[in-house]
Amino acid sequence: MSSHKPPAVDTQDFLARFAPFNMLDDRERARIQAGARPIHAARGELLLQQDDCPRGVYLVLSGRVKCFVLSPSGGEKIVNLGEPGGFFGEDAALLNRPHIVNAQAMCASELLLVPTVILRETMVSSPAFSVSMAMRLAMANYDLLATMQMQLQMSGTQRVAHYLTRLAPDDAERCEIRLDIDKQTIAAQLNLTPETLSRILSQLTREGMIQPRGRRGIVLSKLSELRSCAAH
Repeated sequence: MSSHKPPAVDTQDFLARFAPFNMLDDRERARIQAGARPIHAARGELLLQQDDCPRGVYLVLSGRVKCFVLSPSGGEKIVNLGEPGGFFGEDAALLNRPHIVNAQAMCASELLLVPTVILRETMVSSPAFSVSMAMRLAMANYDLLATMQMQLQMSGTQRVAHYLTRLAPDDAERCEIRLDIDKQTIAAQLNLTPETLSRILSQLTREGMIQPRGRRGIVLSKLSELRSCAAH
């Protein structure tokens, strides 16, 4: 396990910039910081496992964390990617039920574990915080249902085309993008095997819709056709 630690983050300033913690005043944020536990996770470190008892909500200050479930064959299905400003574990914490997902640091990451009791007390004392948290839970549920819809109703090629077009400006016909995560992780997000993802990317390359550029760069050369591919 790597001993490298991510750079320290000013927690008070960080909490002031991201929902729902930006709905609190300085005193309330200081109370959360005082009761929270900082976590320095090395790349590959497991932060929680399926069936673990909840301890609170994990706020990602820096780095990236993947939340995933495992198939019987051992394949990963990524449910969520936690990036700076995001958090996870709030569903199990608020319901006081075991975690359904596993969470693992994809790189050196800094997190803040806010205990469930503090989270609940803050929701009671601050209506604005509570409303913002409810909106966050609703958005997470909506995104999950949208992902399920995509995986049930779209073919593998449609899923890949949809993923790529979302990385491009809406009005562009050609642009170059850089994938900020590896293809294995993308495949897990799209519920595809890495081999199937590679095969689809090769097909889109042969059809002239995309052009690989190095290890993670891709030129989306015919975005109108790619959007049509995602829709049909």
